[in-house]
Amino acid sequence: MEYSTDRGPSGRNRNEYVTLDDFNYIMDTGVFPQIRPILNQPSGILVFCLEGSAKVNVYTQEYWFSKNQLIVVLPGQLISVKEKSEDFRISYFLVSLEFIEDILRGIPRLSPLFFIYMRRKHQYMLQRDEVHRISQYFKLVDSWVQPADKLFRREYVVNLLRLLYLDLYNNYISNLLAIEVSSYRRKEQLTYDFFLLVMMHFKEYREIAFYADKLRISPKYLTSVIKGVSYRSPKDWIVDYTIMEIKALLKNAALNIQEITVMMNFSSQASMSRFFKKHTGKSPTEYRLGK
Repeated sequence: MEYSTDRGPSGRNRNEYVTLDDFNYIMDTGVFPQIRPILNQPSGILVFCLEGSAKVNVYTQEYWFSKNQLIVVLPGQLISVKEKSEDFRISYFLVSLEFIEDILRGIPRLSPLFFIYMRRKHQYMLQRDEVHRISQYFKLVDSWVQPADKLFRREYVVNLLRLLYLDLYNNYISNLLAIEVSSYRRKEQLTYDFFLLVMMHFKEYREIAFYADKLRISPKYLTSVIKGVSYRSPKDWIVDYTIMEIKALLKNAALNIQEITVMMNFSSQASMSRFFKKHTGKSPTEYRLGK
């Protein structure tokens, strides 16, 4: 950990820098963060404004960012500050891509369309109850990460930030009906259609060629489009949906692994076990037993 000697009104150090291997945060600082890789991975950022205001650019979009607002930027997106007030103060989380994936994989059946929404939606105008919750998230993370000898620090932060992302997901669901699919540009329309097909067919079809054929485009072009919009390949999304479904079925004690194999359309129990272990590091039995 690194500390400055600039103390805020609360008596704690300003610009206090606290880190896990793939998660960093700073509480109550006037310095806007420079997004940098963590463990050679792209990183994202969640910034909560405590006081003042700043003019912020995310790609070509410009925002006035002020007290009690939140900005969320996904890995791979660029953010900069053009100007800020003298009393500008923020707290922020800097999160690696792997850390975000761990957070979101713990939220079952999360719609991939959420990532398109988050790619467009960077600024959140928070209501009073939301301001309170966001403030609490930062305080709770701070209380668990600060003591270096506390066990399970990373696990606690991952689970806590799942709640934060669920708040963002709730915002997405609330606004979903206001989004006209017809207003999506061509690539976003293709991505939307791809995700709908995946949700319908991922149990039966796990090859990119099937979805490309349904969309009447080449697998190469489909891969290019999905990566451009979501920063992940079509294969990654298909695998994630499959793994999430297997995990959900494994939590049902009434189903044995052979029954799950049939439900997921694998050729054999051994084939499903290899697939599951390749992507999770555990066999289905180990996952079910919590090992």
